[in-house]
Amino acid sequence: MRLRSVLMVSGVFVAGLVIGTVAGPGQRAMGQDTPSNSTYQQLSLFGDILTQVKENYVVDPPSEKLIYDAVNGMLAGLDPHSGYMNAQQFADMQVQTSGQFGGLGLEVTQASGLIKVITPIDDTPGAKAGIKPGDIIVEINGHSTQGLSLDDAVTKMRGPPGTQITLMLKRVGINTPVMVTLTREIIKIQDVKDRLFTTPAGDVGYIRLDSFDENADPHIRAAVASLMKQAHGPIHGYILDLRDNPGGLLDQAVAVGDDFLNAGEIVSTHGRHKQDDAAWYAQPGGDITGGAPVVVLTNAGTASAAEIVTAALQQNRRALVLGTQTFGKGSVQTIMPIDNAGALRLTTALYFTPSGKSIQGYGVTPNVIVHSSRTPEDAFGQLREPNLLNAFNNPTKQQGAPLPPAPPLPSVVKTIPDKPPVGWPAFDAAKPATDFQLQMGLKLVDAMGAARTTTAAN
Repeated sequence: MRLRSVLMVSGVFVAGLVIGTVAGPGQRAMGQDTPSNSTYQQLSLFGDILTQVKENYVVDPPSEKLIYDAVNGMLAGLDPHSGYMNAQQFADMQVQTSGQFGGLGLEVTQASGLIKVITPIDDTPGAKAGIKPGDIIVEINGHSTQGLSLDDAVTKMRGPPGTQITLMLKRVGINTPVMVTLTREIIKIQDVKDRLFTTPAGDVGYIRLDSFDENADPHIRAAVASLMKQAHGPIHGYILDLRDNPGGLLDQAVAVGDDFLNAGEIVSTHGRHKQDDAAWYAQPGGDITGGAPVVVLTNAGTASAAEIVTAALQQNRRALVLGTQTFGKGSVQTIMPIDNAGALRLTTALYFTPSGKSIQGYGVTPNVIVHSSRTPEDAFGQLREPNLLNAFNNPTKQQGAPLPPAPPLPSVVKTIPDKPPVGWPAFDAAKPATDFQLQMGLKLVDAMGAARTTTAAN
């Protein structure tokens, strides 16, 4: 029996955060097929090699470590998102899906053997220390990360709150190593932030969702209610900022999608077993914004559950997407607890957008392409799902339900450049006026609101 439906974050780990679908202990762990004689022969080969290592290696390695490494090697050879969590890592995962965990607040992934930062979470030690998206973690406390698995790297970055850790970083455009010393903290993620902006067409509600933890849906609802209260009147449109959102719980992705939809498919999943095939639909009257125009902001850090919501709103013609191509993770992981020994994180299904297509390896293409800087080739945005070792190829298209016809883009789109003009101020998270994608999103939603008002008046 599944305890909770969730999505892994594209092989992305927060220094202390791992999430996946949860199944009962041992469920489908052995599958439906009886192992063939050749399988038993290969297991015999493994046993022979294990014996030789134990008897002849230069030192006597712990059997636990050998088995752990062998299991993780087997799973890593399948795809970037399957793996084994020991008992402590599994316990951490269960705590972390609540939106609170210990660590540095860094979302990291592994590509080409390198541990790379996707983004520091706002108001965490990683953000305060000035760590940037795209930084490569070269050393942890003086020890090289070369050959280190993502799990092991994350484990080394964890530790009791108040303890210090030093990272050596390689940063794009800087030829010398960047040394950063951080103090570990209990990370409490403020997953939703809201703000009211005023445009010529009226008030626009801005909502930033950092991750899809257990509180995403209620916090989105609270943010919309707060914005309506602040506006003291109608809100002309909303910006849903999903940039650098690595994903999270599947049920929360469905719930957040439903918060902006009154009808239509949100997502479907298809796997090897029938129980992995399912589809979720928006409920009538689910749109808490009253049909106000919506613009979704994306970049290459928009992954997994965040891509589900983006595609659902875009393909149901509920929102326009502005930004850059998303990460491209279209797989679902199941967490299978193993009695007293942690849990197996295994890819068991692929998800499909309302069009019936998989975004695996491709991601979601925005309606309006806008880069955050004039030099996008220097940004972390170049690292996406296809860059990960053993990433799935995009599967065959599934048959999807007919989609509503695409409306014409507002004429203002022709005036929106694809990158900041010369002289645009350097980005400062505390100054929205420096956020080029956000400013172009406000311009777009403002025009959508004006068009909606005109239509309603005719």
